[in-house]
Amino acid sequence: MDLTGRGIQAPKIWLKKSISSGIKLGLNNCTEMLNRLGNPQKKFSSIHVAGTNGKGSLCANLSAIGSKNGLLVGLFSSPHLITVEERARIDGRPVSSDLFNRCLSLVHEVSLIEPIIEPTYFEITFLTSLLAFSESKIDIAIIETGLGGRLDSTRLVEAQLCAITTISKDHSEILGETLVEIASEKAHIYRPNIPLFSLFHSDYDVREVFTKIAGSDLKWFNPRSLKAWDISKEYAIYIANYLGWKIDDYQLNWLGRSEDNISWIPGIRCRVSAAHNIESIENELNSLDEEVVMLIGMTSKPDIYETLSPFRGQSRILHTIVTEPSKGRKRPIDPQNILDELEKLGLSELEIIYDLHDAITKLEIIAKKLDCSVLIIGSIYLVGEIMNYVIVRDSLDMYDILTIHPPLK
Repeated sequence: MDLTGRGIQAPKIWLKKSISSGIKLGLNNCTEMLNRLGNPQKKFSSIHVAGTNGKGSLCANLSAIGSKNGLLVGLFSSPHLITVEERARIDGRPVSSDLFNRCLSLVHEVSLIEPIIEPTYFEITFLTSLLAFSESKIDIAIIETGLGGRLDSTRLVEAQLCAITTISKDHSEILGETLVEIASEKAHIYRPNIPLFSLFHSDYDVREVFTKIAGSDLKWFNPRSLKAWDISKEYAIYIANYLGWKIDDYQLNWLGRSEDNISWIPGIRCRVSAAHNIESIENELNSLDEEVVMLIGMTSKPDIYETLSPFRGQSRILHTIVTEPSKGRKRPIDPQNILDELEKLGLSELEIIYDLHDAITKLEIIAKKLDCSVLIIGSIYLVGEIMNYVIVRDSLDMYDILTIHPPLK
């Protein structure tokens, strides 16, 4: 198959325009596109991961452990923080723009075969990633589901193992209003005779969904840890043991979602978290063990009051700056709306600063004045903007910063 990448400008414009197509669940478009591309997903096995929260962290941990076991690992995750190439990591590092663009060009080319197919932004990046993995001759792919599971295009990979993380209410307008409905959508990443691992859920009816769908192929994981990041690591090790992978100490830097080593604000302890729904925000705040100055910005939510409800009574948040992400698939929430809701929940010392540079400068001033740490929380797009700001400020190499674990040796 020709991957010479003739004329990449049109495909890149096509990709950018596809953002407006929004979310379209269903397998038909990608099934046909994969057929036209020669079914690259059949050239390697995959681990397929779904869930409400923690699925990206589980995938990242599995990538790091797989690499330590001598495997060339492809990791597909979304959304990206800074550059679209992040969605296709090989050996922990985003693929080169050259490889991504050549594969994107081919995806664009086959979409124009009659009948013309108009895939979504997510589907295009998924297909492009599979081509990049195939060309690079990876040993295994770790695939993060985009939304739900049953009708998500990632359902088309050749899974040797499937895993579910948390089940909670998010995207209820698409996946269903009840936990049982949401669980059913996600549990249907299951393939017959393929093990389905699931994080143990306290709700009996949710557990029954998994039992009925996967039967004897179901394997429950009941963590010892209480913190979300520690649970992801423990879960990854549990799966790795099942696969026969040797477990040694391994390094992982999953920026915005783990304890990281980037100097966000020099001289100040800074926690940056892409927590953006009620469960992830609650997990983040439960681990808060010190007084902080907070920066928050979010994209649209069906119920902003419910999403922000974990902030009630958070006396350790001494001062809050509200801003808005300038990028992202969804519209940002008006900072005034966030400020009003946080005020109702009992937070004081609130202000709005739209300019990100000004917001970070003010964070630093207040944190030093109050002698406390900083918490940056909200949309992953906000995390990406701040990360890009730090990369430019400190003249860092973007690809080095976005590499999540050491290379295969």
